[in-house]
Amino acid sequence: MAWLIADELVQIRGGRGYETADSMAARGERAVPAEQILRDLRINRIFEGSTEIMHLLIAREAVDAHLAAAGELASHDADLRTKGNAAIKASGFYAKWLPQLVAGKGTVPTSYSEFGLLAKHLRYVERSSRKLARQTFYGMGRWQAKLEYKQVFLARVVDIGAELFAMAATCSRAQMMATKTPEQAQAAQQLAEVFCTQARMRVDALFSQLWDNADELDTRLARELLTGKLSWLETGVIDGSEGTGPWIAEWDAGPSKADDMSRRYDGGPVG
Repeated sequence: MAWLIADELVQIRGGRGYETADSMAARGERAVPAEQILRDLRINRIFEGSTEIMHLLIAREAVDAHLAAAGELASHDADLRTKGNAAIKASGFYAKWLPQLVAGKGTVPTSYSEFGLLAKHLRYVERSSRKLARQTFYGMGRWQAKLEYKQVFLARVVDIGAELFAMAATCSRAQMMATKTPEQAQAAQQLAEVFCTQARMRVDALFSQLWDNADELDTRLARELLTGKLSWLETGVIDGSEGTGPWIAEWDAGPSKADDMSRRYDGGPVG
């Protein structure tokens, strides 16, 4: 989110957003390092675990309870008898867990009334949290052990959870400000209202994309790409390396070879 905000900053400042702070200072203008902020923030989506990896780590935490309950049912290697016994064991867990997802405070029109106009958003968060748990369960039931390979599905689950958390935190912050800084209460509530309204649209879209998406087509295309069948698309790609090496490295289809790291380009070692 910080990177998106920095990107908007560059866009709003236009050419001056793209220009370096030193360049602006040399012309006597205020030296705002918008482009440097954007570059510096972008690394947060790579270092300490890329965004994609962090999605999977968080998703694993979300489905751990299901994996523990399912036991051998979620195993690739278990035979039918073992899976049958695991299903009987899991039924005890889900017999208690699933009924809790049918209804809650989010279905009661008067719940969270202490939050005033923001109460509707907290009811939405509560309802959507239960819906998210149900959808995750459906995914587990549909794919079982293969769920770990449905990385885009899991990423959407994580994104929905993050949006719902942000909504709840925003409403709580606005409520706290109404108590501690009454003069800012109206503005805080207005900000929370706008944020939650936008977040609800994102959540609704993510829920829809859980089951209505192009994931299978994307996966099929990615496999074709890895076989080298689409390498013709690289023909004519401009070399952006300024002559220090190939823009697209030479490669052979299949697993990496032991001598790959010693391959040299233009007299220099790889990496």
